[in-house]
Amino acid sequence: MSWRVNAEPAVFLGGGRALLLQVAHPSVAAGVEQHSTYVTDPWGRLFRTVDVMAKLTFGSPEVSAAQTVLLERMHQRVNGVTEDGEAYGALDPDLLLWVWATLSDTALLMYESVRRPLSADSRSCYYEESKLVAYACGVPPGGCPPTLDDFTTYFDRVVDEDLRVTAAGRAVAHATMVPPLPRPLDRVTAGPNQLVTAGLLPPTVRAQFGFEWNEHRERELRTFLRRFASANRVAPRRVRELGMRYVVQREKPLQFPWLQRRGAELTARRMAELT
Repeated sequence: MSWRVNAEPAVFLGGGRALLLQVAHPSVAAGVEQHSTYVTDPWGRLFRTVDVMAKLTFGSPEVSAAQTVLLERMHQRVNGVTEDGEAYGALDPDLLLWVWATLSDTALLMYESVRRPLSADSRSCYYEESKLVAYACGVPPGGCPPTLDDFTTYFDRVVDEDLRVTAAGRAVAHATMVPPLPRPLDRVTAGPNQLVTAGLLPPTVRAQFGFEWNEHRERELRTFLRRFASANRVAPRRVRELGMRYVVQREKPLQFPWLQRRGAELTARRMAELT
């Protein structure tokens, strides 16, 4: 079930949603702002994140275990204080659980938005497999909600009670809503990215980020997803999984030096708009 859901290209469309849900948590936002290269190397950061999670989920036991060690080493260095003066650490079980939850919830949402709804048994199977990924990412064994229904309750509670968009979270959103690509690719990709990211956020989180939404935008989103779904169904599953299989089989993360340099320049320019 993990291959069936997570290897779908549509899941990558939800990357912005997952990221903004993560940084809507003040502690996660502080960690990203203070320790991430989302401004200085946005594409490299994306390539490394995809590489780690793909190999952790789909690699051989040895490769997957190596990614677990790598993640722990990376997280050990991520500590600090939020803008409200609260201490945080990336190895905090609650933060690890929330970051994983955003990925799992988004993957299911995107899959069912462009393929077809899964049966209750398939959704439960996917969730059980996803819990193994959570534990590999550092969530303590048994730390995930026991069932998918429990997970939904947990997810809704965090959205209602724990999320608060800070200046750090808004800065991350500002940097990521327009992909750091040269013109005209930035304009071509920004529209769908903003539509999907803002449209699929929980309404309360969307409002905190200041994204406008109305019936017209909702119709645009549904039309886009229907068209994407139609194109998606034409491609055989083995074709749709090629990208994921290629990443898993590579020894190192993807690298495109020119794109990474250009992406850093464009993101720095975009962030200057905030000052």
